[in-house]
Amino acid sequence: MYDYVIHCGRVNEDSLVGSSIKEVINWAVGKVMSNEKALVIMGESGSGKTTALLAIMNRLRKLGIPVAYVNTYNEIGLKSVKLVDCHNDGNARVLLIDDVDAAFTVPRMAQGFINKVLGFSGTVITTLTIPLLVGNDLEMLEPLIKFLHSASRMVIEYREEDLRILARRIGVNVNYVKPAMRTPGMVLRNFRKLGSGDSTINDVLNDGNVVL
Repeated sequence: MYDYVIHCGRVNEDSLVGSSIKEVINWAVGKVMSNEKALVIMGESGSGKTTALLAIMNRLRKLGIPVAYVNTYNEIGLKSVKLVDCHNDGNARVLLIDDVDAAFTVPRMAQGFINKVLGFSGTVITTLTIPLLVGNDLEMLEPLIKFLHSASRMVIEYREEDLRILARRIGVNVNYVKPAMRTPGMVLRNFRKLGSGDSTINDVLNDGNVVL
């Protein structure tokens, strides 16, 4: 049984909430074209970091740039993630690393993965959750920390109006969107707590016009 499923080919840039992820996509693709070594996409839980990464992958492939996608949780065995339509290229020029912060929680389990990241000769693009959780054995993480510290970074942030538009799409009164709900994922999770919203949320998540 899988913890969750990632469909790499389902991201449509035109359906993204607000402009924040689109800005990240344009930034990352521009940096790849300039041959930057490392990029970090940062954001809170539910901000759409994975969506951004997959949109970048799809854009790069349209430009003829070979890429590979890796989910850190899968690589170090913390979760079982099913990857659908990812089609990693053997001669990838860009390595997309999702949830790299998982390596920070179990450094000893992640050493092989960390070496793979540091040894990649092309551009590495990683996602990093804010706030970052860090376990013990910080000295083992030092090479990865230095690598990430040297990277160009961009944060996914949303305007309140973006989240209110999302709320309208899923049938929530816009007054329900509180300041603490800073990402689309937070809005959806809080909507679930209202009780009767599961079917609506499922409709939203399966709607080609809405991608988180």
